Amino acid sequence: MWGRVALGAAAATAVCSLAGCGGDQAPAAGHAPIGGKGPHGASTGSASGGGTQPQGPPQDFEPEAISSFDSYEGRWPQTFFGDGPRDFLALGDRLAYSYDTADVGITAYRLDTGEVAWHTTVPDGDGVEQAPHLVGTAVMGVFGTSTEGTGTSAGHHAVVVAAYDAATGEELWTRDVVEGEGTGAPRAHIVGATDERVLVSAEDGSSALVDMRTGRLVWTDSDFEGLDLEETVAVGTRDDGQFVGKSTSDGRQLWKRQALVGEALPGDPGPGLTLANGIGVGDSLLLDPVTGKTSLDMKDGADDCHYDGWTTTVCSGTDGSGSATVTAVDLQNARVLWRLPDEAANRVAPTVTSAWHGLVYAEADAPMTLDARTGKDLRVNISLAPSMVNDRYGLVYDDTRSVIDVYRAKG
Repeated sequence: MWGRVALGAAAATAVCSLAGCGGDQAPAAGHAPIGGKGPHGASTGSASGGGTQPQGPPQDFEPEAISSFDSYEGRWPQTFFGDGPRDFLALGDRLAYSYDTADVGITAYRLDTGEVAWHTTVPDGDGVEQAPHLVGTAVMGVFGTSTEGTGTSAGHHAVVVAAYDAATGEELWTRDVVEGEGTGAPRAHIVGATDERVLVSAEDGSSALVDMRTGRLVWTDSDFEGLDLEETVAVGTRDDGQFVGKSTSDGRQLWKRQALVGEALPGDPGPGLTLANGIGVGDSLLLDPVTGKTSLDMKDGADDCHYDGWTTTVCSGTDGSGSATVTAVDLQNARVLWRLPDEAANRVAPTVTSAWHGLVYAEADAPMTLDARTGKDLRVNISLAPSMVNDRYGLVYDDTRSVIDVYRAKG
């Protein structure tokens, strides 16, 4: 099923773009505070677009939106997992990126004005799923493409991975990674991307791993539905329901285990952990992606996890009685930092909307913030609880209008 790699632009251009030679970078997600250590001992650092230092996590937001942008009559991909804009939007420092399902390609929006910064189209584009991915100064997309057959010539269907300069939309390279069969290309999405690799998973249960710098097809697997990508391991499920870890260097199977009963749901709690969760499953497990062993039994179902970009993930779920729960986990050692509700302290579980650099944004009786490491209430009456956040802006999705409203950070 997985086809040959079709080389595009020069490799040197791709290397420069992915290594950080300019453009709109993603915020400093994936890094612990300067001087600390990231999950599994990863080195630390900071990144921000435009050559300015990050301002720190927003304590509050201006009450009026400074801009908004919409999906141009529903041209954003449909959301499936209830995460709001995280399902279809990638957030950079000053730009946000989404697929266009009609004029198939990627659109970049200016956060400060809501205007379109650039738009790309894919020749013979036939479909997109979920959201693009930011990797350094590049934005990655995966697209279905189809051409109709004529006479005795059969039509051609493929899945294409493409890299664009995140600031300008200039195409860096494209790769055909799937040759489709039948009447159309299989739908596919990007599971995850690192500085070295990008993992693509198709609806037929197959996956491909592509080298970010050279475009080389590292490996393919027709019985591996990708769920998480780490630096050295790709995690997915087989048709028999087994969770599997595969080496990102050569595709060797490193481990295999039965982690749950039911259909696996995608979910990445942050670097160093993989969420084993599924439809109709009660308990959720946090797995070590390198070994496949259980790092933490969440006890309650973890429906959604918000990684704060440093060393904490905050997961929402429900307990045995159906009541909402919130659990914060240290990514370095999978230790539970705090959990709500807390009957002894007379505290309830809020609805978590996002997390960023040590802060949790949530709704209780009003929008509020909590300390990601301690769970302590910080500000209990802020302007809004953003669905997505970086150092400069908070984004709120109005699903009734299919509109993203952008609010400037303050404090």
